[in-house]
Amino acid sequence: MDIRFAFRGAFDALTGAKKILTVSHRKPDGDTLGAAAAIIEFCRSRGIEAAGFCVDPVPDQYAYLPGAESFTTDPRAITHGDHDLLVVLDAGDLRFAGVAELVDAARRGPPMVCFDHHATNEGYGDINVIDAGASSTAEVVYRFFEACGVDISRELAVCLLTGIFTDTSYFTNPATSSQSLEAASRLIRRGVKLQDLTDRFINNKSVAGLRVWGRIMSRLKYNEVLGIASTAVFEEDSRDFSDDDRMDSLTNFLSGTLDAKVLLILKEVPGGQVKGSFRTTGDTDVSAVAKLL
Repeated sequence: MDIRFAFRGAFDALTGAKKILTVSHRKPDGDTLGAAAAIIEFCRSRGIEAAGFCVDPVPDQYAYLPGAESFTTDPRAITHGDHDLLVVLDAGDLRFAGVAELVDAARRGPPMVCFDHHATNEGYGDINVIDAGASSTAEVVYRFFEACGVDISRELAVCLLTGIFTDTSYFTNPATSSQSLEAASRLIRRGVKLQDLTDRFINNKSVAGLRVWGRIMSRLKYNEVLGIASTAVFEEDSRDFSDDDRMDSLTNFLSGTLDAKVLLILKEVPGGQVKGSFRTTGDTDVSAVAKLL
């Protein structure tokens, strides 16, 4: 389906609602939060009540985003909320967002709009705005605003550039395209200082945090046959990370500097389980491998 029809459907749904709840995926990153904050800011500028939900708290490093203060982790926001539209951002399915059971519990819940850029998206929304060629969900939302003639304020630009900047690993990973750079350029012209984001996400590492990085990098292994680099993160490593030294910063650093087709991070989580996270620097379809596992 032509994405322009999805744009129009989503615009009509947003502007026709009275109260909107955005949903960001669990362990929220800059893309899911930046895209959600942009939707919240857009709605509020139109006099529409809007807030955010996430299973996990918003990290302190994203507190500067407009609307960040409205986020709640209270599941009753979904199961017993009085919103008339649910907007899910940057989640290929409701399980990844952490709300599948909550949405089921709500039974006859409100209609749902999904904004995403993952090719694996299941199309679970009543309206699905999905562009697998975009660098980020924030870029999808940017193109949505642009197509619908929305005047992008500085506040909106801050939200959207945060998502594009972080999900392209600071304009270094394969998702970085001429379209994403063009979008970023236009957002910067709205008054956003790229240096502010650089200071927040790159020039923010503490000595203690870098020592933890050292422990994790000392475990790096490389499989020459498969072209896969891997390392392990133990529970004690995670405990030693501060809010400003999050795991995704290390993942972005490794995926942007390692001479390997694929990066696999194995992370020990409570309960004796291990979570695996793939990153690719080429054309390898890691989502297909992840599904097999």
